[in-house]
Amino acid sequence: MWFKRKKVDVQPEVQTKKTEVREHSGRTLQRDLNQIRTTTNGINAFSFNAGVSSVSINNLIKWHLAEWRNESRQSTLTNPIARKYMMLSVDGVVGSNGIYVKPSVELDIDENEKHQINMQLEKLFDRWAYDQTRFSLDNSMTFDLFTQTLEKHRVRDGEAFVRIHNFNRTIKIEMIDSARLTQFNNALLSNGSYISNGIEFNKYNQPVNYYFAKYNPVTYTYDATSYDVIPATEILHYYVADDATQNRGIPDLVASTKVLSDLKNFQEAALLAKRISASVTTFITNSGNNELSLNESEQSTAIYNEYLEPGAIFELGANQDIKSVDPRNGVDGIAEFTDVLLDNISMGLNVTKQSLMGSTADASFSAAKLAERLQATTFSTRTNVLVNKVLKPIYSAWLKNEMLNNNKLNLKFSDFDDLVCARYIQTKPISLDPLKDIQCEVAAIDAGLKSRTQVISEMGGDPRLVMQEIESEKNMNKEVQNEVQKPDEGINLTNGD
Repeated sequence: MWFKRKKVDVQPEVQTKKTEVREHSGRTLQRDLNQIRTTTNGINAFSFNAGVSSVSINNLIKWHLAEWRNESRQSTLTNPIARKYMMLSVDGVVGSNGIYVKPSVELDIDENEKHQINMQLEKLFDRWAYDQTRFSLDNSMTFDLFTQTLEKHRVRDGEAFVRIHNFNRTIKIEMIDSARLTQFNNALLSNGSYISNGIEFNKYNQPVNYYFAKYNPVTYTYDATSYDVIPATEILHYYVADDATQNRGIPDLVASTKVLSDLKNFQEAALLAKRISASVTTFITNSGNNELSLNESEQSTAIYNEYLEPGAIFELGANQDIKSVDPRNGVDGIAEFTDVLLDNISMGLNVTKQSLMGSTADASFSAAKLAERLQATTFSTRTNVLVNKVLKPIYSAWLKNEMLNNNKLNLKFSDFDDLVCARYIQTKPISLDPLKDIQCEVAAIDAGLKSRTQVISEMGGDPRLVMQEIESEKNMNKEVQNEVQKPDEGINLTNGD
């Protein structure tokens, strides 16, 4: 027997009101603030703060160097202030023409013989250093371009690596990407040595080997599981240390990364506000009339497709009104706030704001000159690091190779410490008042505080050659004057006939 099932009444689905939330693209600043409130700083996460037992700087480098390096590379590529700082550091530390190496042997021999040795070494070094096929392993750069690129890498990555190749009785220079040096292969070795952040140290904390990941030139990737172990005698590690135990470099932009981000977000928000204020924004408001209320099955946010156009006339419906929005109050004090952020950025980079921005609009001549002096001192400190960690070892390696393989050099290895001496001359920066600078040097010479030799050397010249040229010019001028004063032959100056 068939029975009919009782029909179950299906309850209608309750339509819930949906509120459409529209996020405007101008809420970048709000999202960043929320992120700051909800996330922790990497440094604080590792207890590198006051009142808590701090960890080693090398532990922070192990976990955060890759992140810092990537952020710095992105900033120097896309952020105009970061890129300006990188180029400013190159110009200040290296100069437009690079650092010139001028041999200055200190042998206890005759001055003329010493001068001949210096001239011979200078000629040989210039032929090697400024020939890209002889200097660079990949034939891509000369000595001056090498120093400029090296400083860019140090600013961007916090460090730079140079390998000295010695084969076929020649010296070749190679630059290695700092990202290749591994960071997660720390280990204690049986011989008492240890590996820290890709570098093997002995028990005296001296570098022994460097572990560089192999590079795939087709996929542009590094294989962290396969290493090239390079002896420390072939590697020059260029970085400015902030801690005595620090074994890797930290990018210069780390201290200013957050402020650079704040400035970028603020400028974007201000630009958006200016764009809005240059147009007309209106809202249509409705009264509480039941005829205009939405049904429960409809969305509570109405969508209007009308846009204001020049010369357009629109008719409003019943109980509708238009209200305009004035966004100008959101960008009050933009100049003052930007100026404060730039002050913090320049302090984090250890440069003057005048040099960083390249503007002297609000600076007097005295203030600009003082800023120039202060900036020169900062760059001289970094130049000293570059010379001692990179340029001196390169010149030493080149001189050893020349003494071994060049038969024209009649030099003894017993005098090597005296032969390797050289002056590393940086490109002299453009002075704001060169006349006063020269007058100051002349006054120092007259007062017996400086010698002519010292002044010429500081300007990048060779005192011996400069003085020889000056003496030669004096003799030439005397000969010219004698020729002018000598009467012509065949003319009787006492008789008018």
